[in-house]
Amino acid sequence: MNLGLPEYIRTLAPYVPGKPIDETKREFGLKKVIKLASNENPIGPSPKAILACRKFLKELHRYPDSNAYDLKRALSKFLNLTPQEITVGNGSNELMDLILRTFSVPGDAVVASRGAFIAFRICAQILGLQVIETPLLSDLRFDLDAMAKAVEDHPRVKSVYVPNPNNPTGTYVNRLELEKFIARVGAVRGGSVSIILDYAYWEFVTAPDLPDALELRKMRPKQIFVLRTFSKVYGLAGLRIGYAIGHAETIAQVEKVRQPFNFNSMALAAATAALADKAFVRRGQALAVRAKRAWIQFFEREGIPFSATQGNFILIDTRKVFGMSGVELFHECLKFGVIFRPVANYGLGDYLRISFGLEAENRLAMATLKKVRAARG
Repeated sequence: MNLGLPEYIRTLAPYVPGKPIDETKREFGLKKVIKLASNENPIGPSPKAILACRKFLKELHRYPDSNAYDLKRALSKFLNLTPQEITVGNGSNELMDLILRTFSVPGDAVVASRGAFIAFRICAQILGLQVIETPLLSDLRFDLDAMAKAVEDHPRVKSVYVPNPNNPTGTYVNRLELEKFIARVGAVRGGSVSIILDYAYWEFVTAPDLPDALELRKMRPKQIFVLRTFSKVYGLAGLRIGYAIGHAETIAQVEKVRQPFNFNSMALAAATAALADKAFVRRGQALAVRAKRAWIQFFEREGIPFSATQGNFILIDTRKVFGMSGVELFHECLKFGVIFRPVANYGLGDYLRISFGLEAENRLAMATLKKVRAARG
């Protein structure tokens, strides 16, 4: 039956989340499964966030505050911004969608790297936008020159997307590179191109030359949007809450497009409480640093090629040592109750992404990789 689907919907490849733990248990008859696939905070949510959720249980019959007054006020104080420069959404994914809806119409175009977080490509295609993707460089970093040229060469480009650091590669754009890129793209067609900087993993960054996006906004205040999330270091992935930062005038336009109840009351309460729990954030950051060090030592000891990372995950080359694709290694590890993340949908068929877990989880995952390698001879 022909439902009159537009071509861009008919050809859409939907987002595929990490494999669930319960599904893996059922499929392989396992009692214990660990998941290092979705870049979650393995220590869980902030205790302050849990307490805030419990207090809100008796208010679940009420609609949420559509203006997110308390959370915006807390964020404005935390970031030294005005509440009018902030909008809140159902995770970074919805915020991408809202920005694209606000400043684009079907037939317009967007620019991103082939290896950039895939949700942006999906959001754009759903809206009937042309997605222009540039290849990654050999070191899995963005080719910013190619991206800027694509913006310049295609007159209907309305947005360009730069996640920094990037998921799934873990690579980043340094200050000088990004400043040069913003200056070049910002001048295209009279400053009409939105520059979306996705800083979902900002709290895990240790590189001194990875720039603060809030400082970069000063270069093109009405063109730059900064996305951040409570799903990662704050441990609230299950509540789906994030925020976008921009100029008050452009945020006001995005607010028009936003649905009135695009986030729930519990998410608002938990995020507001988590933002104040600085000790919890430091715990998550410290765990990620220790885990990254342990994984790098393991890879170097085993001779497994990996990509340097600024996130709470790391990407490995599966072909050179294991003699198989990332998808194949993913399936082999599932048999031992370990869930990793293949990234073939990014054009990275011979890579596997590993999220950092608790110390015991990391050790089990390392042992599993050694078992699979030994079994391959």
